[in-house]
Amino acid sequence: MTRDRSLESTVLFQDILIVVLAMLLSRVAHAGLVGAIPSLKPPVAAGEYAHLLLVFLPTWIFAADRLGIHRIETLSGEKLEIVRRVILTQAWGVAAIGLILTFAQVSLNRSLIIVFLILSTTMLLLAKAAQAPWLARRRGQSRVLLIGDAGAEVAREFERLRGRHVEHWKGSDPAALEARFRAGAVDEVVMVGRLPPDQMLAYVGACAEAGLPVFLPVPLAPQSLPLPPPDVETVGNNDYVVYQPRKLAAGTVVAKAAVDRVLATLLIVALAPVMLLVALAVRIAIGRPILYVQRRGGLYGHPFPMLKFRTMRNGADKERDTLSGLNEMDGPVFKMRNDPRVTPLGRILRRTSLDELPQLFNVLAGQMSIVGPRPLPVEETRALAGRHRRRLSIRPGLTCLWQVSGRSDLTFAEWMALDLEYVDRWTLWLDLAILLRTIPAIVSRRGAR
Repeated sequence: MTRDRSLESTVLFQDILIVVLAMLLSRVAHAGLVGAIPSLKPPVAAGEYAHLLLVFLPTWIFAADRLGIHRIETLSGEKLEIVRRVILTQAWGVAAIGLILTFAQVSLNRSLIIVFLILSTTMLLLAKAAQAPWLARRRGQSRVLLIGDAGAEVAREFERLRGRHVEHWKGSDPAALEARFRAGAVDEVVMVGRLPPDQMLAYVGACAEAGLPVFLPVPLAPQSLPLPPPDVETVGNNDYVVYQPRKLAAGTVVAKAAVDRVLATLLIVALAPVMLLVALAVRIAIGRPILYVQRRGGLYGHPFPMLKFRTMRNGADKERDTLSGLNEMDGPVFKMRNDPRVTPLGRILRRTSLDELPQLFNVLAGQMSIVGPRPLPVEETRALAGRHRRRLSIRPGLTCLWQVSGRSDLTFAEWMALDLEYVDRWTLWLDLAILLRTIPAIVSRRGAR
């Protein structure tokens, strides 16, 4: 375990002790509060709270670890970020207590819970204020060994960003490196410059035997190309450096998929009468087929059949080429404000977005999400170039930032910028915010064509 990991484990252990101490102190404080305010419910026997530790404490520890309230990068960062993470961790604890109250049907004092939450949150925030300078002092004792032709800039980065004492090692063989390890404490080894592969491998082996982490330089593309931080994955007997714009947590992705299917099911049931009426209107006013099935680019560009209520006259696809000169949208997409192929009923369906309702079945099938970049026809998807293709790295959806920000009133560049902003910033909370803005956008019909 490196010194950083050891220090973080110590901080987490301190946090756990603080929470347990807050439990004990809150009982004493609550007893005094009951004496001052007789209307409060008196506390029950201490043994009644054993289940609280069995449910609350593991949940709290899990949340603290996931939110990283003990991480060095958190404690050395912005103070508001520390406060935010502590409060979120406490919120997970509140959820655990809520489960106890709901399912266990136990006689917990709500006033005692409030006292505990106020006291534990205050104690944790005070502890964080003390832990930050303590970590800074302890990390200053850590030593990094630079091997190779390291410049002063590299040394400064490890001193400034990782709080290390830097030592330049000038040895030339693994045996000498092992002797250096025995001579004094080393926490990390960094290899820089151009070392022969055999020599580098021998050094890595010596570090592995000593249980030390090794930093190896990754050959990058030209500096003008912004690359995301790399990961390393092993496939068979080979290691690969992986550049991935954003690595989403598996649990969050699963949660989004589950929410998509639950919402799609509920909306299909709730809107079934509306869809039946729209289908009947399309059958009478436009004729068969009622549904328009078009192949569109899905996740990573894989095509899928997207469903819509038909809004155009028969043979509309064959007329597309003759109207290409009237395209009002720049870029590789086709948009017209007054497309002559759209029927009167079709215009109503488009302006109210009722033609999109069958795509709920695409969501149910896992081909789309409720929220995500709008899928383009396969031909337009193939024409996307450069960074615009990054919008394909997330599953397409029924609504997105483009839908709630003006739709067809925006230029192609603005549309793509909004999609990329969604891809880069995506969270479940952003999805919720977009959903809350979707209904007003539909009612106002802004940008609908």
